[in-house]
Amino acid sequence: MTRATIDYYYAPISGFAYLGEPRLRAIATAANAEIRYRPVDIARVFAASETTPPFKQSDARLSYRMEDLTRCAARFGLPINPKPTYWPTPTDLACRIIIAVDLTGGDVGRISFAFLRAVWAEERDIASEATASDILSAAGFDALAILGRAAADETRAAAEAYTHDAIAAQVFGSPTYVLDGARFLGQDRLDYLAAALGVEETA
Repeated sequence: MTRATIDYYYAPISGFAYLGEPRLRAIATAANAEIRYRPVDIARVFAASETTPPFKQSDARLSYRMEDLTRCAARFGLPINPKPTYWPTPTDLACRIIIAVDLTGGDVGRISFAFLRAVWAEERDIASEATASDILSAAGFDALAILGRAAADETRAAAEAYTHDAIAAQVFGSPTYVLDGARFLGQDRLDYLAAALGVEETA
């Protein structure tokens, strides 16, 4: 039987990716599905789909967004500052580090969530190489080796390809989960993804 594959397109500064990632991993485990982590240049994804970035939206939408982030975090027991100090911040370095961990066979889910948590619960700037190094070390990785791999041409090419693939798949927001060509936008659609995989969430 072929193992299902979830293409997970997201930005490592996405609040809803932060809230959804533990659930995504639990669903994938229950379904024996593979998650392919695809961190993207979300600014380019927004531009290609003519989507207004969250931080440029109206005060009414931004205030609702903060309410919703707070509600979701409380429901799933995750700490959050709905208005973090370092949001938005450049994500190129974090994307390449996540990809480098993946390319070296490391636990990509661990480092992915570590970066998301750093933004939304720890008031840290993931665009800083010093901060990224600390995050890697705390997560049990060889920071120097991963940072070196993150700077490699292969890693940069993969980062470019993931953004291109997201645009080609008509992704326009983060997080988006793609299963057999079907898109599920936002962590509030994870129950639909679970149903498509034939499993039930326990949360």
